[in-house]
Amino acid sequence: MKQFYYIALLIIFQLLIVNTDTAKAGIFNRKVNSIKLVVDENQLILPGESFEIGVVSYHKNGKIRKTIGMNSGSVLWWRYQAEIIGGTFSRGKITVNSKLYPAKGKYISVKIWPRKHKELSQTLLIPLNYETELSFSPLSNFDKAPGCYFKAELTVTYNNGISRKITNFRNSYFTNNYRISSQGISLTKNLFVIESDFRNITNHQVTVSVQSKNNPLVFTDFPIELDYKHLYNLELWGQSGRSGFNGTDGKDGFFGENGTYGYPGGNGEPGYNGPDIGVWTDLYFDSTLSCQLLYVYAENFETGEEFYYLINPDGGKLKVSSEGGSGGRGGDGGDGGDGGRGRDGEIWYEAVTKTRIVKKPFTTTQSKTVTKQRTNEDGETEEYEETVVETVIVYRDVEETYTETIKHQEPGQRGGCGGDGGPGGSAGPGGWGGNIFLYFTNDAKLFTGCIIPRSLGGSGGSHGYGGNGGNGGMGGNGSPNGPKGSSGYDAPRMLGWAEDGARGEIIIGTTEEFLFYEPVAIK
Repeated sequence: MKQFYYIALLIIFQLLIVNTDTAKAGIFNRKVNSIKLVVDENQLILPGESFEIGVVSYHKNGKIRKTIGMNSGSVLWWRYQAEIIGGTFSRGKITVNSKLYPAKGKYISVKIWPRKHKELSQTLLIPLNYETELSFSPLSNFDKAPGCYFKAELTVTYNNGISRKITNFRNSYFTNNYRISSQGISLTKNLFVIESDFRNITNHQVTVSVQSKNNPLVFTDFPIELDYKHLYNLELWGQSGRSGFNGTDGKDGFFGENGTYGYPGGNGEPGYNGPDIGVWTDLYFDSTLSCQLLYVYAENFETGEEFYYLINPDGGKLKVSSEGGSGGRGGDGGDGGDGGRGRDGEIWYEAVTKTRIVKKPFTTTQSKTVTKQRTNEDGETEEYEETVVETVIVYRDVEETYTETIKHQEPGQRGGCGGDGGPGGSAGPGGWGGNIFLYFTNDAKLFTGCIIPRSLGGSGGSHGYGGNGGNGGMGGNGSPNGPKGSSGYDAPRMLGWAEDGARGEIIIGTTEEFLFYEPVAIK
């Protein structure tokens, strides 16, 4: 009977091992009556991106359970199997195939069932979302004038009403999905920069256009009409003078020689004068903007470089400045060389014969009486005395002669003196500010305050530092040792700076009208 009992247990154990997967699944699946697939509509389903899906299971005992990720969900995803056409599945997330662009009109097929119970499977055809609208807008206010810039965002609206904002126009996501073009605007380091020369802008308007690569029918244009209400800056300056070279250090002395002096620092060059600038201003009525504008032409008289501006006198201005270059700094003086170490005194030796008393060992004999014992004729022990002679060593004072070598050394020589530091160079004065000539037509004279001239002299350079004196050399070894050499003198430093350059003159005059404006037609 016992043998039958053990055989039955063994068979049951083997059946449990073979059917482990079925047993695991059966604990859950044999009670499931049906399932439902749930997709949250408030998420985007796009090629190359992932979205979440859930499963609600209905059981024969009336209970309802949800997968993890859903509200109050507790069922683990290993209890289900999935088959995805158009994507991949992992733990409740479906990643859509990135090659399904354009997405409009396309679906992915999702089929999910409890493990070992494919007959309970449910299938969903899930449509992909696609763009329906693009909107481009600046993130903050900016001046609408040449050379100005702004940051922007692109709002993408999809067919389910969800919007997504994009502010990085340089990353791969944007460049892979959208095409950007512009007239009169360039994209530099994620900034939209308006063309700096208004003559290259048609009818005072620049435009940014963005188009979806996935749905080319979805695009947006963002036109900007310039108003020229901006504070422009025209800053020209003279070249700075070169700094003087530093003086080289003096050489160290050898064996008691003096160090050489440091060389003087070079003088700094004067700063160059700021260039003279001419500015001509005319006023005209712009029919496109329906306002008066100042047409300004400026020229660098030194190089012939030209500058053009349109200025709205209702808030716009132009600062014109010519600044002299800074004077060059004076070079530092070189340090003096260190004095050389003094030579050691000459060494010589003398042999001297001397005597001295030393103790030396000698051998001698001496007699002494010792008591011994013996046995007499009667067999008794008796004592008797016997004289013995023994050899001993004794030490006696002995005078001996020896030779001693005595070392002698001459006095050490004096160390060399340190060289003096070289003086620092003088700094160069600042350059003069350039002259600024302002010319206004008769009708532009009312707005002379819109042109703000400034002529400044360049700052003078700082004088160079004097070099440090060299250290005196150590005296040579001897009897006695040689004295240390004296240190060199530090060069005095010229305190302060060279003088600043003077201001240039501001000269105001008149000119004939030189602008005859005709609006540029849009091609």
